[in-house]
Formats: sequence, C-alpha cells, structure tokens
Amino acid sequence: MRRRNRFALRPLLVASALMPVGASSFELPSELPARDEGMWIIDQTGTISDGKTTFEIQKIWNVCLDTNADRALHELEVREQQASVASLNETCEEPQPSVSGNVLSWAMHCSGPSLIEDKIGKTDIRHSTTFVNGEETSAESVIVNRDNLVQSHGRFETRMRRLGDCKGSLKAGEMMLMHWRVNGEETLKGRQMRNIRREIENHKAFTASRLAR
Repeated sequence: MRRRNRFALRPLLVASALMPVGASSFELPSELPARDEGMWIIDQTGTISDGKTTFEIQKIWNVCLDTNADRALHELEVREQQASVASLNETCEEPQPSVSGNVLSWAMHCSGPSLIEDKIGKTDIRHSTTFVNGEETSAESVIVNRDNLVQSHGRFETRMRRLGDCKGSLKAGEMMLMHWRVNGEETLKGRQMRNIRREIENHKAFTASRLAR
C-alpha cells in the first residue's frame, strides 16, 4: 500500500490550530501582548520525521508589522496548519487560544479517514508563543500524526526579532521569504513576496476545497 507524505514542505511557518470550515474569523484573547510595529525577522528551524527519514528545515522571513498585521500573523500560523491537516483529509476541533502571563498557547485535535480501511487517522498539534518583550518572541510547535500505518512527528522553533522601521518594498502586512533550507541546502531560487491576509484566505480556500470532497 502506498504511503502518503504526512508532511508537506510548505513555504511558511511553524508549524502550528484550526477553525472549523465556514468560520469567518479567528478569535484571539483580548489580553494578547502586541509586537511593536516595524520590520521583523522570522527564523524558523525544525525537524520532520516518520521514524525512518528526517528532514531538517530552516525558513527565514522578513515581515513588516503594524497592529493589524501583528494579530493576523497569529491567525496565519493557525490557517497554515489547517490547510496542512486538510491535505490529509482530516478535520480539527476548534482551538481555544489562551494567554497566561506572557505566553499564548493553543492545541487542536484532528481526525479523518486513515490509509487503512475503516480506521481513523489522527493529528495532534500544540503551539505556544512567548513574548519576551515588544521586540522579541519565541515559539514552539509540535505536530504528531498517527494513522495506524505510519507515525510522523514534527517540532518547530521560531524566533522573531524586530530589526527597525519598515523600509524598501515591504509594507505593513507583507512578508518576504529570504531563505528556505532543507538539510542545510538552500532550496529557494529567488526571494518570494507574500501578503499575510492573502495567505490566510488562500489557506482557508484550500481547506474548504479539500474537505468538501
């Protein structure tokens, strides 16, 4: 029986929760700490393994944040995980993000048809972001897939640091992928521009299309 690739090497973060299909917004706690406006660097490193093969991944982004883009970036982390899990034909419980002190955390459980007939595949995702101060954050995401045929897991650490004011071609809400390395080798052929809100909508549309099948 052919195995599916349990993890897609997508060009963004974190691995990191999900809103149900059809939800119109992602609710963040009102007491969520804010990152200062300006240009930030996002440095994410992580490993993805199915027990036999392990990939080491590093992605480095520059992103221009204002108040709205800062909050949207949290949702993007969620929507990307939603799309990744939907590619496995799994749906997820609605996460309940919470803030304790300077830490934002959420978790979600997902399930769907397994590779094995009459079995259920499961994915569990845990994410936390620590706000060191207005100019620095650190985050960790842990993803575990189980489908009774193969078990995979991923762990990602993301550090963000403010570089200064936004300059050049990046405007608030825009981000540029600077590096994408797999097992130490650069895979990026050229820098790639993204818009946070547009990426959110793209992931939501992909998820809806997969789960509508």
